[in-house]
Amino acid sequence: MGIAAVPQPAYRQATLTDLDGIAAIEAEVFEQPYQYQHLRQMFAVDPAGFMVADLGGAVVGYTIGQVRGRQVWLLSFGVSCVFQSRGYGRALLDRTLRRFEASGSDAVCLTVAPDNLTAYNLFKQIGFEFVSHDEQYFGPGEARDVLACRLRG
Repeated sequence: MGIAAVPQPAYRQATLTDLDGIAAIEAEVFEQPYQYQHLRQMFAVDPAGFMVADLGGAVVGYTIGQVRGRQVWLLSFGVSCVFQSRGYGRALLDRTLRRFEASGSDAVCLTVAPDNLTAYNLFKQIGFEFVSHDEQYFGPGEARDVLACRLRG
């Protein structure tokens, strides 16, 4: 008797109808999530910057990036709590980085809370390196580390 295969999401560019799922994950995993209105406006400006992990028609993870010249800023990344620790986030990040590289980007930057060790360790494993620390990146008591990952060379 074999072990049942673990379902794998489809990793694809997000569509407008995915924004509800992205907003729900934002609210689930962040203390100060992007609201739907902000996500909608970011999507209107650059829909190609949004990727999702789709499992059976449900968004279980997402990335939001914005290209600035040959550099990309990863503005948000999240995986629904019930789907964490299954490798979906790492696979989504890997595909997101490959997509940005294929579009001609040289590097991806992001910010992470220094005490968010789960995310911090995942980013380091993928190849992100520490660039700087800002004690008040998002205001008083909202420290963030800036990390970057070189995509070429």
